[in-house]
Amino acid sequence: MRYFILLFSILLFSCEEVVTLDSPKSDRYLVVESTLTDLPGPQKIILSQSQDFFDNGPVPPIRGAEVLVKDDNANSYIFVESKETPGTYLWQPSASQPQLGKVGRTYQLSVKTNNETFIASARMNPVPPIDSIAYKAATASPRQAGEGKPKEGFEARFFGVDLKGEGDCYRIKFYKNGVLFNSPSNLVVFYDSALQKVSGTDGLMFNLPIRASINPELYLANDKVKVELYSISLDQFSFYSQASLELNNAGLFSRPAANIPTNIRNSNANSKLQGAGWFGVSAVSSLEVTIDPAKARKNLP
Repeated sequence: MRYFILLFSILLFSCEEVVTLDSPKSDRYLVVESTLTDLPGPQKIILSQSQDFFDNGPVPPIRGAEVLVKDDNANSYIFVESKETPGTYLWQPSASQPQLGKVGRTYQLSVKTNNETFIASARMNPVPPIDSIAYKAATASPRQAGEGKPKEGFEARFFGVDLKGEGDCYRIKFYKNGVLFNSPSNLVVFYDSALQKVSGTDGLMFNLPIRASINPELYLANDKVKVELYSISLDQFSFYSQASLELNNAGLFSRPAANIPTNIRNSNANSKLQGAGWFGVSAVSSLEVTIDPAKARKNLP
């Protein structure tokens, strides 16, 4: 009997064959990665070319493009390609233009490359302040207890209130000791005070799943916890929501891949070269605290 099982196992192993699936070559897209803000300092736009589905090589940068942003107050902002990082275009503040972003203004992007012009526009919406960041002593959950992560420490919450008026959308970014949590599961966007678009959530405190989403892992004493809150448009909320589904679309029950929406379009509608990615503008509020065990809350939900 043991001999039969061993022989059967060998036969199964010998039948294994690596199969490489042919996939059609995709059309090349100009991909824009950009969120301009009202924060002081340089602003960045990244331009690249899309790749085939199974292409794991470096992303090809778009070099030598003319990149210009204009607002609805007749201001122009020229972005110059970085010498150190091809495909990355920077705007630098100056005495005459100390800041780019301003709440309430609409911005239009123009990218000229290879005799093609791509355009996009976005409005900078207001953002509420982050009122506070609190924390409590905690034991790591299974989600937090990855390899090398703290098993005991502090779990944080940030507090803020949605602006009055239904339809405000936001994204949060969170940092530990200056390092951004930047995995696909850390992409958190929400509508009014809830993670999804539902009625009755306008003008309320951000709900618990939002407040607690800044804990991919526990924090330790003296760690710095920083939270940034970005205003985004409803269209950008939809873009991020779809992107999150695709980035986390894996496993046995994964769905067929789907195209992600974009606001980048070729001014020549008949051109085969189209745009992808997103041009966004955001007002930003932020807050940072240092974990002090003596200030930990005992009754923090």
